Amino acid sequence: MRYALYPPLTEKNNLLVTFDPSTYDAATAPPFANAAGTLIDTTRGNQLAGIIQAGVSSPYGRAIYDFKKKSVQPRVGMTWDPSGDGVNVLRGAYGIYYDQPLVGIFEQNSFTMPPLVSNVSVANAPLSNPAGGTTSSTSGVRSITATAPDFDNPRLMQWNAGLTRRLTSKAVAEVSYVGSRGDNLIRPTDINYPQPDAVVALQNAVAGAVNPVRPFRSYGAITFRETTARSRYHGLLTALRYASGRVGTASIAYTLSRNQTDATNDRDAIDIPQNPLDPDADYADARTDRRHILAASYVYELPFFRGGGGLAKAALGGWQVAGIVTINSGQPVPRMSVSSNNFRRGGFADLVGSIDEGEREQNGVLYWFNPDAFAPPADGTFGNSGRAPFRQPGRHQWDLTFSKNFYATSDLRIQVRADLINAFNQTQWQANPTADGIDNTCTVSLTSCNVATDRFGQILNTRAPREVQLGLKVYW
Repeated sequence: MRYALYPPLTEKNNLLVTFDPSTYDAATAPPFANAAGTLIDTTRGNQLAGIIQAGVSSPYGRAIYDFKKKSVQPRVGMTWDPSGDGVNVLRGAYGIYYDQPLVGIFEQNSFTMPPLVSNVSVANAPLSNPAGGTTSSTSGVRSITATAPDFDNPRLMQWNAGLTRRLTSKAVAEVSYVGSRGDNLIRPTDINYPQPDAVVALQNAVAGAVNPVRPFRSYGAITFRETTARSRYHGLLTALRYASGRVGTASIAYTLSRNQTDATNDRDAIDIPQNPLDPDADYADARTDRRHILAASYVYELPFFRGGGGLAKAALGGWQVAGIVTINSGQPVPRMSVSSNNFRRGGFADLVGSIDEGEREQNGVLYWFNPDAFAPPADGTFGNSGRAPFRQPGRHQWDLTFSKNFYATSDLRIQVRADLINAFNQTQWQANPTADGIDNTCTVSLTSCNVATDRFGQILNTRAPREVQLGLKVYW
């Protein structure tokens, strides 16, 4: 049994700040100074509405979040040889783990928030006048970064059960089930994101206006790190190992698993929920999910010219071949994004047809999915495609090494080797949208995401081709 106590972060000069929605009072917040809501009146209202500062206005004293004291962490493990002969071994374990958040996520608030920083956002400001029409009595809205005052310690539960069996004196097999459950995980949310239907209604009266329908007046985007995300993992793990001394060794492992979450990363904009009022709608396969993973490795000494002697054995005998085989499913696409649309619609595309996932060619261009399967959502609505609607290309790679040692004297050994990375030169499509792999951003049009001037759905890059490295080593 373990117990962890993680006191809240404090700062020597009480320079920690955050936004607390429970202390925000719309009636006392500064009013807008124009109809579009791009300026606020700095002469009226509370300029720090909803903002708490450690040691000044924070209800948590010199901290900006509550002190959680329930991090009890039981652990239990078991190993059992039922027959007592070492042929079969059963194993199992269960544990609860708590994590301490990064210090930086609390410090970063102070870089964007008043009263320590007075950065503001001014829409459509001309370069000749960056103030954009502000006066001594007006200011642009502030976009801030904050952490939830009810910030909890992230918790992970893990468990496993498995069997190890000795098949022969040289071979061992394993099969096990592994599971985990994450709760109170950190994720970013824009809690001041306006609802699209409200934006459409507002812009029917005031062209281009957005801020007046945000939940917290006088602020722009509020990137809010909160501990509301969850994750679930279940995996079937199998392995076979064979060791035969000089003849060679081999191992192969296969995993069938599923990892689901509503936030893969605690600070990545990709994981900000499309609709902050319905974050559970983003629960889907995690970006780290690989449904099938096969990994194998081997070392084998070629049997030719092992016996006898002479030049043939010296030159042709004793060669070793070794290799690594990696085969796995592609990762889920993080989301089908819609390009900037002035908040009139959500950030996800609508799924309107068959995705037809997989390599395809149209008019001489390679696609990984059908671009006609997605369309911009209607004004006033959120997109329905959700997160992870399909998977990106997987990976299939063989790496080989050929090597031989020549013993010139008892103290001098010379090794020659050839390493072949991606030995069979298999084409492997790049599977990362953020690294020019697959274009997953829908250019906004009236009816379709398939725009002639856009690359939506196209495969843009590949992994490295075959690489051959020759080596000579001298040992003395």
